[in-house]
This record gives sequence, structure tokens and C-alpha cells, in this order.
Amino acid sequence: MGGGVDGLLQIVGISLAISFVTFWGFGGLVHWWFYVRRRSDAARWKVQPERFLRPRLFREAFWLGSLNMGIGAVVVGVFAWHVARGGWSTLYFDPLEHGPAWLVVSALATYFVIDAGLYYSHRAFHGRWLFKHVHRWHHRYTAPVIFTTTAVHPVEFLVFQAFVMLPVVVVPVHWAVYLLVVAYTYLIGMIDHCGVRVRWPLPLHSGNDFHDDHHVYFHCNYGHHTQIFDHVHGTARREVPAAGASHEAL
Repeated sequence: MGGGVDGLLQIVGISLAISFVTFWGFGGLVHWWFYVRRRSDAARWKVQPERFLRPRLFREAFWLGSLNMGIGAVVVGVFAWHVARGGWSTLYFDPLEHGPAWLVVSALATYFVIDAGLYYSHRAFHGRWLFKHVHRWHHRYTAPVIFTTTAVHPVEFLVFQAFVMLPVVVVPVHWAVYLLVVAYTYLIGMIDHCGVRVRWPLPLHSGNDFHDDHHVYFHCNYGHHTQIFDHVHGTARREVPAAGASHEAL
């Protein structure tokens, strides 16, 4: 690919195509399979079988999520173009440059750097002002569907994107390892927001009831990949709050 404007447009175009095929294609398939084809059987598969998003909120989540996916694709495309032109990052291209063991170590480091960044930024967004003006956008979706994965205020999405990209400036990581971790990050996000009970034994992820509870009870269960930081800081949900507390905004 060229290094000039044509190369930039080509890389951004590929990034947009991958993002929307994933969001609209995979997301649409999951939504159709469960929320359309099996809606009448929700008690068998839905985390919150008695609660569905209103059509207006569903449409809003779809278009807001699509907007943010587009923003993210452009940011990633521009960064990929920067790297392709020889721009600085901690990514490397020879898988043996730091030895084979480092491929595993760097994957774990990347994973936990992202997890820590998303946990602490998520807690910050539950501060009084940020929750009211920014994060509340996401908490309108108390019964999340897969399209609510990225249905957040664009400012919050850019913060999320920044922490997902943080490892490429602090951790020497092979480009393929980094892409695999990022793909897994977005897969977990989709699983956690799909509203469908998922019991797959995914690495370092215990299922999506944990994050679904965050949408119901709000000020608990902030972790993205894992529950580690919630247990360290005592923010994991232990009991159902008093009546009305689940919808209380700070």
C-alpha cells in the first residue's frame, strides 16, 4: 500500500469495512437468531428474560454504536497508516525479535494493561459529573443487546479506544499478538452486551452475567475482561440493592 493519501484512504477503508462487517454482520446475525427468531423463547436464553429494549432505544443504540465503530475504525486506520510509513510504536514485526516466550508474556501484559485502563476509566465515568453528562448515555440500555456494545457517548468511546491502544506505546508486542488481544477485547464486549446467556469457558472471563448486572445495578462490576480489579477494590456486586437503587444516578 502506498504511503501517501491514497494509502491512508485504502487502509482506513479496510478498517471501516472490517468494523462494519463485524458490527452489522456478526452483530446482526446474533440479534436475528435470538431476538427475532427465538424471542418467544426468551426464558431459555436471555439473561433478563422479562426485559427488552424499547424499539426507540434499540434504534438509538444501533446508530450510536455504528457511529462509534466508524470513529474507532478511522482512528485505527490512521494509526495503522502511521505504522506502515515507519512511524514509531512499540509494535514489532519479527516474531523472534524478543524470543518466543515473550509472545505469550506480551499478550498477557497487553491484556491486563487494557483491562486495567478500562476498569479505572469506567470507575471514573461513574463519578457524579461524568456519569450525568457522559456515561449515562450507555446506562439507558438496562437490558443490553449486542449493538449497545459501542453505544456510548463519543467522548467515552474515544477514552475506551485510547486504553485499547495504550499497549502499543508501553508494551513491546508483535503486531499479530496485539491484534488478537484487541479482537478478543471486542469479542468480550459483544458477549457482555448481547443479553444472551454465554457459558463458554473463555480465558480469564467468567461469563456475561457479571457485566449484565452492571447494567441493572449500575455502581458495581466495572471490570471488562476480568473481575480481578473489582475484587481488589471491593466493587463486585454482593447483594441486590434496595428497591429503586438500580436506577439511581450519581
